Amino acid sequence: MSPVEPARRTAIITGASSGIGEATARTLARNGFEVAIIARRKDRLEALALEIGQAGGRAIPIAADLADEASTARAAEEALDDFGRIDLLVNNAGYSPGRAIEQITRSELRHIFDVNLFSALQLIGAVTPHMRRQGGGRIINIGSVAGFIPAPLAIPYAMTKVGLHAATDALRLELAAFGIKVSLVIPGFVDTAVFDNARRESQFLRDDETNPYRKTMFDLDELAKKNLRNPLSPDDVAKVILEAATARRPKERYYLPFSTKLQCVLLGLLPARLLDPILMRVYKLEKRPPR
Repeated sequence: MSPVEPARRTAIITGASSGIGEATARTLARNGFEVAIIARRKDRLEALALEIGQAGGRAIPIAADLADEASTARAAEEALDDFGRIDLLVNNAGYSPGRAIEQITRSELRHIFDVNLFSALQLIGAVTPHMRRQGGGRIINIGSVAGFIPAPLAIPYAMTKVGLHAATDALRLELAAFGIKVSLVIPGFVDTAVFDNARRESQFLRDDETNPYRKTMFDLDELAKKNLRNPLSPDDVAKVILEAATARRPKERYYLPFSTKLQCVLLGLLPARLLDPILMRVYKLEKRPPR
């Protein structure tokens, strides 16, 4: 935060209508932050803002389409105009359609990048001048294991997370002189609607018996269900975000649980000739006849 602790602390949280974003809004509000909550679903945001208000906090619901540059700019302006300062930005919004690259159009690819990556960079650009003038601030980006470990049917999502990881590392250097601290939070499997949403978006392909990736889709569904038997909760992630937001010296990267760090680091050390066979077995990607 700034060298002199402000009387009140403010935060912008994207993807705040459900999952990690919603839990983060509640957790930050309980710990003295006024929060601007951004997502598309106005009704969910208003209900959350009312809940936070009834608990003694303050939340500003801002309905915005983060795939749209003008809508993202208006959301940032609304939060900044209301707060007058900004201490924390949490870039959480993101989604994956769960399809093979040949099943995604260029316009769909652009939409994924707009929501997952470009909106985050745009919001960072919007808040950093204010953070510079007030003497500091925090930016927390939500990363993913997908940015470290390759997986089929998740290429656009993984690319946006790799981009966000790289941006986080560079921003730490770019903004350090101004007292702006930047952290990356990398959770393992979290019990949110992201997997259900991906399945719903690609249901037409699951129903198509001619789809050459149909078996892989079902196999990945089963793998996700297995990993979600003992998942992290959104509240688990929110607690780590609060730590990164309030620690005197926040870490550059927060992995949770610790096994996520081991997985990312150890598998990342393997050469592709050793890693690929392991992942082929994990994802059940045996060779199939031409189709």
